[in-house]
Amino acid sequence: MRSKSKTLPIFLAAALLLGVAVFGYVKAADSPKMPVRILFKNNGGKVIFSHLVHHRDYQIDCAQCHHDRKSATVEPDGEALACGSCHPNEFNEDFVTSHIESFPDETYCVRCHHTEFDKVIFDHEAHKDYAGDCYDCHHGADIEPEPQKCANCHKGEDSGDLISMRLAGHESCGSCHDDMFDKGLSSCNSCHIPVDMTGYDGDYTSCNDCHETEARELVLPRMSAFHDQCMSCHEKMQAGPYGPDNCNQCHISR
Repeated sequence: MRSKSKTLPIFLAAALLLGVAVFGYVKAADSPKMPVRILFKNNGGKVIFSHLVHHRDYQIDCAQCHHDRKSATVEPDGEALACGSCHPNEFNEDFVTSHIESFPDETYCVRCHHTEFDKVIFDHEAHKDYAGDCYDCHHGADIEPEPQKCANCHKGEDSGDLISMRLAGHESCGSCHDDMFDKGLSSCNSCHIPVDMTGYDGDYTSCNDCHETEARELVLPRMSAFHDQCMSCHEKMQAGPYGPDNCNQCHISR
């Protein structure tokens, strides 16, 4: 049987090693995650991006690429958002559903969903004085024997031959207020009461309900965002690939 004098040092060494391992694990968990390399899949060939090299060796601040961050570095209590949180491969239903989970809290939402509107400012009694009769705004007697509320027929979405309340209201109001509607989005506050977005907790209106341009024109898709961000930086620094003939320096041939 071994003496206690021989087993005690072994026990103490094992305990020490275990303590160091536990300490290292806990400290690593407290540190912000910094990926070493990121693999991007692309139809033009996969791209391996050396994330750690760009940040550590080239001394590029996090905020220079992750423009969602106000500070230049990633604090221990939070991480920079992944690029795909805002820049999708495609603006489809999958992105609409999944991107909500990409953000730490709802304060990020207002950066894109900057406005929602509540009630419409409409003085019905005053409009009686402006109109020749009710049917200047309401449908003719063949459709509405008696003028009624527009919302009695027009709902939130198009339904068969009935257009949505939003479209019906815009068409009706715009037929008289063409001077206001010609100003475009800048005129919305003339009729609509904007919501305080800092306390908003409802469903967000899709971009094209207010903007005539497509979502990809308002927010760059991921490939366009990377091309714009990476190549403009490389060109500014006069280093790395940025010309139209340098694709194979980033993309791995299939």
